[in-house]
Amino acid sequence: MKTLALFLFVAACGAHHGNTNTAEGESFSCRDRFVSYTAALGGGAERGVQMDCKDAGPRIKRWRITRDGKHDEDTRSLDPPAFEKVWAEVDGTGWPNLHDCANGTMDKGDPVYTWVIVDDQNKSTFKCQTREVPYPYHDLTDPLDLMANQGQKQLGDDEPADAKALDEKDKQR
Repeated sequence: MKTLALFLFVAACGAHHGNTNTAEGESFSCRDRFVSYTAALGGGAERGVQMDCKDAGPRIKRWRITRDGKHDEDTRSLDPPAFEKVWAEVDGTGWPNLHDCANGTMDKGDPVYTWVIVDDQNKSTFKCQTREVPYPYHDLTDPLDLMANQGQKQLGDDEPADAKALDEKDKQR
């Protein structure tokens, strides 16, 4: 009798932990959700982050293209609760009602941010030319950046070649 009780206890615990695609007992529903932003920095340089779930399950991708065309990128899977957390922050902006911003710096040399957000009911694309992303648009970029960079090393190398040459020269002394 004790053996049967122990077996039932172990089976019940194993069944609960075996469901990796659920959050609190409910299955993950993608609903074709997609959110991305790209910051075109001028001279062909850009950086961006994309979070989606349709093609390969919940995932996040970040990329960077330098002015000389060097492309750095990484993509990683997200667990459903992490995806839902970021999506809740994005959804909280009221993104279906956002349009091109009127409160950016709009200076000629400033980056142009472009957002594309989609779910199973809405699709929206809008832009903002600005040095610092204004409200409420920063509520779209900030959670994406935080999730994309969480636990990751820096993407690419920001140190100019001439600065590296000086470092190497100092090491030789």
